[in-house]
Amino acid sequence: MTALTREVEAAVAAVRAHFAGKPVEVLPDGAGGATLVVSDVHLGDRYTPRTSWLGFHVSSAYPQADIYPHYIARVSRTDGQPHGQAVQPVDWNGRQALQLSRRSPTVAPRLDSAALKAEKVISWFTKA
Repeated sequence: MTALTREVEAAVAAVRAHFAGKPVEVLPDGAGGATLVVSDVHLGDRYTPRTSWLGFHVSSAYPQADIYPHYIARVSRTDGQPHGQAVQPVDWNGRQALQLSRRSPTVAPRLDSAALKAEKVISWFTKA
């Protein structure tokens, strides 16, 4: 099994720092990348439940590759409205999930860190 690349290790450390105090599960993919699952992510009052896990894969090509897609638990909107087109129910790694499709058309490796992308996706979802 291949160890995490230096860049993926740095991404894991940055995600842990960004989501300080929240459990971060790291599952190596055997090719230098890893799947990360952050627990207890706050989604706000517009969703039930108000917290979820957040999952995503950081490939061995990181930071040159986009972190896409992201996944959360199957939450519902408190206003009863459906989720938008960029949100799809899926099964992800044995979990009932919502896939949040927020692809970055261009990747700026120095700006688009795994931690920042995760924060942007959650921010987008909670305001959608």
